[in-house]
Amino acid sequence: MKSTKGRWYIKQESKIQGPFPNKLIGSYLILGRINLDTLVSQDQRNWSPVSHFPAMVPEVVTEAGSKQGDRALMLARIREDERSSITESDEPVDNRREDEEQLMQLHRQVRDDVLKGHQSKPQKRLIYLGVSGVLLFSLIGFYISQKGDEIKLADCNARAVAGINWSGCNKQGENLRNRNLQRVNFRGAKLQTADLSAAQLQGADLAYADLSRSTLISAQLQNSNLKGANLRQAKLQNADLFSADLSYAELVGSQLQGANLKQAIFDHAIWVNGQKCLAGSVGACLLPLPE
Repeated sequence: MKSTKGRWYIKQESKIQGPFPNKLIGSYLILGRINLDTLVSQDQRNWSPVSHFPAMVPEVVTEAGSKQGDRALMLARIREDERSSITESDEPVDNRREDEEQLMQLHRQVRDDVLKGHQSKPQKRLIYLGVSGVLLFSLIGFYISQKGDEIKLADCNARAVAGINWSGCNKQGENLRNRNLQRVNFRGAKLQTADLSAAQLQGADLAYADLSRSTLISAQLQNSNLKGANLRQAKLQNADLFSADLSYAELVGSQLQGANLKQAIFDHAIWVNGQKCLAGSVGACLLPLPE
């Protein structure tokens, strides 16, 4: 059996990157940055496909290909993308905490790619993330843990009630007016043009969801998670966003007249006018002073 201990170089076409710990190789497989045919080496002389080292390949990658497996991989990508700092078990590594802004740029790319491609078979259509070399090396401290909680699969056919799991589901144009959807899991869901007027969404997880052009007039979104959500041209008039997390959300063209923004977090969000909110934006978007 070939050893997977040590550090690995990645070869893609003529470009060589690394060295990286073996667990980071597994992370890149989940995120789709590399595939099972990508060449790896510890000495930059002897190269082999990643598939020759099964101990480095996460189970969620090997089980992809079925409807259930593809959804599990999609959810794993979202969870993996969200991890900002996990301790490597083999040896200590410095600089494990990534630059938050660069990592959230990756969040947006993963979210968009996942929403576009989670129904395709990953082994035939692996996602390529156009991340710069600077961002790649900022992820050296980005590790995975295969001993985390089991992935809870969504039930896209479930009735729209409180607590449902529609993570990653396609619910474009859905009529959810006045529904009790407290504590729902809509993470990464496609909700473009959906009508959520006056819906009760307290404590809902809408992170990375696509809510562009959706209607959320008078929606109850207190303490909801809207981190990285796409709210472009969303109608949020009179919505209650008290203590909601909208960090890194995209709000270009959204309508917020009469909305309750008290204690809402807007760190690094893209504001209505296209400007980026400063870190520490709570209750309002703090914009940089004009030069």
